[in-house]
Amino acid sequence: MKRSATHFEDLSNELLLDTFDFLNGYHIFDAFSNLNNRIQQLITSPDFFLKLNISFMSKSDFNKRSINIIRPYMNQIISLQLSEPFVIKNFFRTFPIDTSFNRLESLVLNDLNVDDDVSILNSLAQLPRLYSLKIFCYECNELFLIFQSIFLLPVLQYAKILCSSFGGRFPFPLATSDSQRSMTLEYLSFGFPADLSSIYNLLTYTPHLRRLSVEHMWPDRYILPEQFILLHNLTSVSLRYWSYSFDKFASFIAIVGSELEFLRITITHKTALSNAYQWQQLILRHMPRLRTFLFDYHGPLIKDADGNSRCRTLLDEFSSPFWIERQWFFAHTHCHGHHFYPAEVCLAFYSTQIRRRYCCQIDEFLDNNICSYQDPVFNLFFGPRINMKNRNIVANFSFQFPRVTELELTDNYNTINIDSFIDNLSHIFILTNITYLEISFNNILLNNFIKLLNRMPNVQKLILYVQLSSEMEVSSDQQANTVDLVCNNNVRNVKITGELPLATVKLINKLFPRLEHLRLMYRKNALIPFVRTLLSNRINNSHLFLLMFHDSRAKIKKLKAMINNEKLLDNYDIKRRQSELCLWW
Repeated sequence: MKRSATHFEDLSNELLLDTFDFLNGYHIFDAFSNLNNRIQQLITSPDFFLKLNISFMSKSDFNKRSINIIRPYMNQIISLQLSEPFVIKNFFRTFPIDTSFNRLESLVLNDLNVDDDVSILNSLAQLPRLYSLKIFCYECNELFLIFQSIFLLPVLQYAKILCSSFGGRFPFPLATSDSQRSMTLEYLSFGFPADLSSIYNLLTYTPHLRRLSVEHMWPDRYILPEQFILLHNLTSVSLRYWSYSFDKFASFIAIVGSELEFLRITITHKTALSNAYQWQQLILRHMPRLRTFLFDYHGPLIKDADGNSRCRTLLDEFSSPFWIERQWFFAHTHCHGHHFYPAEVCLAFYSTQIRRRYCCQIDEFLDNNICSYQDPVFNLFFGPRINMKNRNIVANFSFQFPRVTELELTDNYNTINIDSFIDNLSHIFILTNITYLEISFNNILLNNFIKLLNRMPNVQKLILYVQLSSEMEVSSDQQANTVDLVCNNNVRNVKITGELPLATVKLINKLFPRLEHLRLMYRKNALIPFVRTLLSNRINNSHLFLLMFHDSRAKIKKLKAMINNEKLLDNYDIKRRQSELCLWW
């Protein structure tokens, strides 16, 4: 009997639409336009909705997709994600926000320059169906401008604001009238250092808030408000890097915690672990509905009056019937130094239900001098990223981390056998799962680096720290040997920190054949020769379209003159962002 075969184009419209829902909108048009009349009619139908992610795209591709996809189907776009300042600025210059985007429900702006593009935020009020908004700012001097704009959006339910740096404080006056408040916002998340007084004031703008997430809470003088609008709908709070004392946290929870069902907190103040009973009483009195409690303390090691570690005592205190009945369990680890306490021995005490931290250092689990007690389950709760020193990568290593996708390897590997090193590494991690890699780089050992990277074919983002020894130029023989090697990697985004020799720069397109975005943290006045070398050595199928160069003394006019005089690029944009110069073509 012949087996029946089902072709993709034989699937029902419902299944096709379900499949397309997982794809970027312009990928759908690139792959399926003119495949046959039925699918063509389906993807051009007014009832077909597009989700577009326009990020890390060359200028020519952006212009082509603007003409062929965005402009003809503006009123069918329901989700839009824009990344990089060039793309955001060009998009809104070409397509100003108006009623043409009447179906847009979700908008993500990665790397928005709020200080220069505040008009973009003000125009969002014209979107009648914008329910979700995410904004990442590289820098912002007036954070209140962002919140003032989003509180005026007519139907917004979800807002997430991240800012990597900002000027001044986080000033927020109290909301005094309903015209200032958002009556629709239910989820608010923001990531930038904020003081407790500003948080109290901010919450007066969101009377219907259900979920609150705050990334950084810095200690500051504050006055507990005399009057406060109780948030009867607030059921979920997530607080990361809470630097205040336990008493201030208790005061905060006494105001906002009556309806809480979910609490997640990362706290760095040692009063958080004075005893378990204070947490038990706080939950019973002010969070009676709490169902999920995710706790993460990372701060100074807690000691008793005799100077001994209280780790085992704390674990016993947090194992009473109160905690066991609720299925809330805890574990601990140690490390030497922390971002907030670099000179101290630190303790990490955390709920086992969570991935304790985004990034963990394996050295924390290899030192028994601090505390001899080891939790049997600690290695199961790693986040996606792990930091591991090369000297720890040995044969028969006692732990395995199959879930890790982001790897930081510190120390140089110039004194090791690279084949044995890779073999030992593969027994600890699944190398094909690694998508992000931070590693030291030595151009004298390019062959070793290529061997290692070839075993991680799915790495897309690569951070290279150039070692001092690599100030030496690569010899002609070493260059020839490197060029002969096959570079089998999928690296798209590279950041290089250190003084990279020009001879090595010439090999970048060979080392990373799919490279799109290159960021050079190089402080010497070498902008012109570097850019000339990179652009002159591009091969015909090069994917590189974005260069960011860290050089505060670089002159844009001089760079433009070199590019134009030598005809290295036909159509490009260039601008400065703080001390970085960005070139997009």
